[in-house]
Amino acid sequence: MATHRAAAADGISTTAGGAPPIWRRVDAVLVACVALAAVLRCWGLGYGLPDIYNPDESSILLRALSLGGSTLNPHNFVYPSLYFYVLVAVVGGDFLVLRAVGRVASLKAFETAFLVDPGGLYLLARAVSVAAGIAAVVGVYALARKIGSRGMARSAAALMAVAYIPVRDAHFVKHDVPVTLVVLLVVLASWRVWQLGRVRDSMLAGALAGTAFALHYYAAFAVVPVAAAHLLRLKSLRRVLIDRRPWLAAGACLLAFACLSPYVLLDHSVALRDIAANRQIVVGRGIATYGWFGAGGEHLRLLAGQGAGFAMVVAAAIGLVILARTWPLAVWLLSFPVAFFLFLMNAWPFGRLQNPLYPFLAVLAALGIDWLARTWRLRRAGALALTAVCMVQPLFYAMTMDHLFSTDDTRTIARRWIEQHVPAGSGVALPTGSVHLVPDRGALERALIDHVGSVSRASRRFQAMLALDPYPAPAYNLVYLGRGGLDQDKIFEDSDALLRDPGLSRLRQAGMRYVVLKQFSRRDADPLRGALETQARLVFRISPFNAHAGADAVAQLPDYDVRPSLEVDRPGPIVEVWELR
Repeated sequence: MATHRAAAADGISTTAGGAPPIWRRVDAVLVACVALAAVLRCWGLGYGLPDIYNPDESSILLRALSLGGSTLNPHNFVYPSLYFYVLVAVVGGDFLVLRAVGRVASLKAFETAFLVDPGGLYLLARAVSVAAGIAAVVGVYALARKIGSRGMARSAAALMAVAYIPVRDAHFVKHDVPVTLVVLLVVLASWRVWQLGRVRDSMLAGALAGTAFALHYYAAFAVVPVAAAHLLRLKSLRRVLIDRRPWLAAGACLLAFACLSPYVLLDHSVALRDIAANRQIVVGRGIATYGWFGAGGEHLRLLAGQGAGFAMVVAAAIGLVILARTWPLAVWLLSFPVAFFLFLMNAWPFGRLQNPLYPFLAVLAALGIDWLARTWRLRRAGALALTAVCMVQPLFYAMTMDHLFSTDDTRTIARRWIEQHVPAGSGVALPTGSVHLVPDRGALERALIDHVGSVSRASRRFQAMLALDPYPAPAYNLVYLGRGGLDQDKIFEDSDALLRDPGLSRLRQAGMRYVVLKQFSRRDADPLRGALETQARLVFRISPFNAHAGADAVAQLPDYDVRPSLEVDRPGPIVEVWELR
């Protein structure tokens, strides 16, 4: 009884069901939050298209489309397979609709349209992230209603609607926003495990945890709230171990993962290799740089400095203290974010990895706002004002980035200039991640032979590309500056070797006439620029920076965790085009 009285004093609900289900009574404020979330996530959704500047987007969608053939084995397990299957289903549905209304005559015509202009399918695939991000706002509202008032739930939904990193990442074909939604569903299902304890509740929660794991490996931590709910229900570890419900939940989790990402198990040797490689990028590099559990400070700085904003993080810290006074609710609500943050403390501070934390951060911040409003005897207007204060910073960042997303990238502008001023077939050397140009048939064939031995052994996509008639124009003889990569369609020239070649004879011998450079800040000049200043002339330059930009201003790039700034007028790096003399 003492625990219940303390919880009530803190504005925390301890009743089994909370408020009536949200579908029985439409909350106009929730509708407004959903509308705001939709606007922020749809504004600028076509960023860059048909060019793709976030490299993960192209690798994910192209991997998914490769499953449209004779096998569902992706042969690559950097991620589990479920998200690929979702994308295949969405694209397949799009084809069936277009075929039914007569927009495409056949699957071959559909594939050809994608090769010529992939923008439509990327926009459709991005819509999956948008839908998941909007649904997560409703999920946060439902989660907050389990521990507090409707006013608190409204604050939580509003904070989730504007959180910057979830808004930003909903613009891309990425796993992180969809997996956040499923993690939310797991935690909501675990509430029913704790409060009702039925077998079907345990199995549903376990199956949802397996679904989350099948979307992303780091979602394996979704089993923690399911286990915590069983422990809260049964009240002792011994009873948990002998009760059938936790074991049924575990079985449902494993079965869901096996059914939704089967080739991780069936092709386990390749899966283990790819998982180890991905672990080295995310965890190995984090530990090597920051030490064990040393990256936590960087993640907190990213949360406060970008994703949530300082005010929201402070409110969440207050909410955390308040929630800790009601330990069963704290165990239930915090089991996932605590376990997940322990993982992040050993992971490289990528902002995208933090997505699953934001629902819980929003709920804790709303709890802190509710407590402050009641402690200071503020009325509803006071809670609204505090919520607005917490929304200002992330909303500013979200709107700034959305505005940039709706503006042409510097690389898009540079591509248009090249297509208008550089003759088709000319040799162009460029770094990866810069201007997107079409390789001519000769360049593509040479690259495929260099990587896989012959054109006949190339992937179906590149063979279909070569078979296009007419072939996309304008197209160029492309060479990429760098030490090489896994892309079958690219020929690389070692940048370090070029620096030892003051006359740039290697580029001339390769038939290159133009060189494209990029730099992320005014102080970040490419070392090759010095050689070009004596061997070439600058024919085009586009900068993202405006007159207000300082010397240390950094370009806004979609795959970099750079704080949105008013010092740039458009996304993308500085791009220069040089013509060899």
